Amino acid sequence: MDEKKKILEMVKKGKISVDEAERLLNALGNDADKPKSAVVSSSGKAVKGKLRIEVDSNDGDKVRIALPLKLASTLKSMIPKQASEQMTAEGIDINLLLDSLNEGLDSIDEDLVNIKSNDGDTVRIYVDKQNN
Repeated sequence: MDEKKKILEMVKKGKISVDEAERLLNALGNDADKPKSAVVSSSGKAVKGKLRIEVDSNDGDKVRIALPLKLASTLKSMIPKQASEQMTAEGIDINLLLDSLNEGLDSIDEDLVNIKSNDGDTVRIYVDKQNN
């Protein structure tokens, strides 16, 4: 199943909102029919898996994003504004983080970002690699 169909299926199942789907589809643009380039580790091997973001606010809101690594560049449009502001306040540059995914990806065995604020909000970003 291609990415567009997967996104539409997630909307149908209520896993994402229409607005989130629209942002994803726009991020895919006209390139959806072209082969996707895989994320390649420093060893030169394609890495399969997902970039995961988990945001928990102290008022009970939870955001869970699991994005295939080959679509990681679309991530910026999916991060809630409050979470993005929190990461910026903590000195996390999401653009730099996404741009550097290819460098040393095979050696990442820990969280890329793990923030716990004084008011109880948490943000965790990590790579969930699939074993080949």
